[in-house]
Amino acid sequence: MSEHGPLAGYRALDLTDERGALAGRLLADLGIDVIKVEPPGGEDGRRRLPWAGDLPGPTRSLTWLPGNFGKRSVVLDLETEAGRASLRRLLEGADFVLESFPPGHLGARGLGWDTLSREHPALILTSITPFGQTGPRAAWKATDLTLMAAGGAAFVCGDRDRPPLRIGVPQAWALAGAEAAVATLIAHHWRARTGAGQWVDVAAQGVVVRTLMSETGFPVLHGGFFPVRHGPNAPIAGFRRRVIFPVKDGHVAFLLSGGAVGAASIRAMVAWMEEAGEAPSAVRDKPWDTWDYAGLQALSPEVTQAEFDGVEAAVAAFFARRTKRELYEEALHRRVMLAPVSEPRDLLDSAQLLAREFFVAVEQPGAGSLSAPGPFARFSRTPLRGGPAPLPGAHAAEVLGVEREPWRSTPDAAPPAAPFAGVRVVDFTWAAAGPIATRYLASFGAEVIRIESAHHRDPLRTLHPWKDGSPGLDRSYLWANYNAGKLGVTLNLARAEGRALARRLIRAADVVAEAFTPGVMARWGLDYPTLVREQPDLVMLSTCQQGQTGPHAHYPGYGTLLSGLAGFYAVSGWPDREPAMIYGAYTDFVACALGAVALLAALDHRRRTGQGQWIDLSQLEAGLQLLAPALLEEAVNGRTWGRRGNDDPEACPHGTYPCVGEETWVALGVETPAEWRALATLIGRSGWGPDPALASVAGRRARVREIDAAVAAWTRARDSEAAARLLQEAGVAAAPVASCADLHADPQLAHHGFFVRVEHPVLGTAPIEGWAFRLPACPPVWRPAPLWGEHTERVFGEILGLGRAEIEQLREARVLW
Repeated sequence: MSEHGPLAGYRALDLTDERGALAGRLLADLGIDVIKVEPPGGEDGRRRLPWAGDLPGPTRSLTWLPGNFGKRSVVLDLETEAGRASLRRLLEGADFVLESFPPGHLGARGLGWDTLSREHPALILTSITPFGQTGPRAAWKATDLTLMAAGGAAFVCGDRDRPPLRIGVPQAWALAGAEAAVATLIAHHWRARTGAGQWVDVAAQGVVVRTLMSETGFPVLHGGFFPVRHGPNAPIAGFRRRVIFPVKDGHVAFLLSGGAVGAASIRAMVAWMEEAGEAPSAVRDKPWDTWDYAGLQALSPEVTQAEFDGVEAAVAAFFARRTKRELYEEALHRRVMLAPVSEPRDLLDSAQLLAREFFVAVEQPGAGSLSAPGPFARFSRTPLRGGPAPLPGAHAAEVLGVEREPWRSTPDAAPPAAPFAGVRVVDFTWAAAGPIATRYLASFGAEVIRIESAHHRDPLRTLHPWKDGSPGLDRSYLWANYNAGKLGVTLNLARAEGRALARRLIRAADVVAEAFTPGVMARWGLDYPTLVREQPDLVMLSTCQQGQTGPHAHYPGYGTLLSGLAGFYAVSGWPDREPAMIYGAYTDFVACALGAVALLAALDHRRRTGQGQWIDLSQLEAGLQLLAPALLEEAVNGRTWGRRGNDDPEACPHGTYPCVGEETWVALGVETPAEWRALATLIGRSGWGPDPALASVAGRRARVREIDAAVAAWTRARDSEAAARLLQEAGVAAAPVASCADLHADPQLAHHGFFVRVEHPVLGTAPIEGWAFRLPACPPVWRPAPLWGEHTERVFGEILGLGRAEIEQLREARVLW
């Protein structure tokens, strides 16, 4: 438990298992007293592989520990009246409850929302389930693999000639936990202003969908094209572009692109090759400014696949003669967008992470001293504090024996329209991580003013998918999706007059968010140390690739590269193949939720104390929160978590299997003896069920090829929907492997209204992604993303009081566009 942090003073009861553990961990990091309520014998996750030193023990699971650092524990048997009575006493002093039981489980024990809300009307109950509390698939069982399939991520991970894959370290429940933390804090802000609690319903499937970046836009904007598995390559409609390249000691990720995204980087790369005498004619004198996504997709006569392949081959040959470290260090110096495909050991030895003291020593009862990933963000005024994970029931006396009064809000005099009504955010972020973080606030009532410049346009305005496949500043689905609900202004920050206007806007704001390379805001006089002198209550989020400090803080790049640097590529793919690229900028979709959590915590601290603060969110460090088991496996056991396809040491069979039709698959995972017997009967191998040699996961893994062949023979005779339904009816976790087109027809996503139709002046009614949670007391309000400069006159006129003539003068002077 932490007595520090921006949320110190609150208490949460954590009834989750692995399906929600990270939510409680994040709240504990932020200072909330998180009490883990476990069944007799402790939560099942404590027995997950791998173990520290390969020895079992209640606090030795390297999979369980990262989600439970900093919590306290009590053991209660909720199947007994005595256990439920003890929980009710704890509820008297609780501000939050987190749970991950199947829908209806708590209600059947007299602890459902109807009961809790009557007894504790200010309580916030957050439920984390695979598919939400209601809908046609609410009762479906799920594993990490089946959620990655149902959410579309597996369809685009792996190699085209092999089955779809999940990311090598389980992600779905951690993603859901981070999203649950965001949703819980939004509900808390509503409670602070109204006094009303609510039931927060989080569905893991929708969180997985959000990681797909542009993919869900293709079916509605591009028609037939949609991404599929692409191995080490990034797909563009009708075009192939390698991202992961082999080198002497592993692989690197390199952004081989021109245009606004990569022209400067590729020119620096060619100059480097020329200096080394390794630049063949294939890379010389190319029109890099036009070799952007638009040019590549159009496959104009100036850019053919064959010509591009020649450039790629020359670059690949240059890389093959060097090591990861050689290439990365020189790329940092030359500002070439290149990153090593890091193994866990590379991360433990990272000069950047060591300089920032990211890894922290934890004295873990039952396991000894561990080196574990540290806080997900740095807070200037209320630093986050971690701590060891608890032994089962270790804090029973101090928790059960002491009464506590819950926190009481002081509601607004007049009910607000939304949780963040009246909050103003000046948003200098770009790409995905920062804009999605501020989008949470915009959709729940904040006035978010997006600052853009004609000199450095947000690359999302230039990236596909576009309306009707034609590029344009207001035609990108990515921009429209990640900036929904914001106001948009254009401002020339290279001019002193532009910076003065930005400063005036900030004086009228509560929050500033920015994603520039460290030092840019300081050169403009818009850095936190400067701003806070006039605005001590200002909250500022700075989010960049590797944080504000350290030798690699100025690293240029995008989430596509950072996902390699952070280790996600190295653990994903088949053991006999190259690493598999994860579609899109995966780390952005971890960092966005953690950035929002940080902002919401800082805003609550500001409301209670009047104090603002500066948040340094390294997207690398945020991403590593979701690779903690692999990092601990390396640090504690000296064993590298390598690529393993869909193999799982605690489930068999466990994979994706072909169904009727082209590129149709079903994912399934069998963990328990009961599930195995049910599967064996379903596929016509009833003799396997009682076979003692196959009763254990280890026994089945010894015959996995035979079992996989039998399962595949059964699935090939059925379509994926029917196969998944039959498996679920038998009690086996399964789901169709959804393509981006399938997601738009998914009955569970449709039930929750995940895709939201917003009328956009250019895109029309193309659906954007909503959130993977439901807040019934304060649902989000959706408005379209701004057109280029759409609200410039409104913002500078209404907020700063500039007259129309003055605005026109500023336009003529190119201070505004």
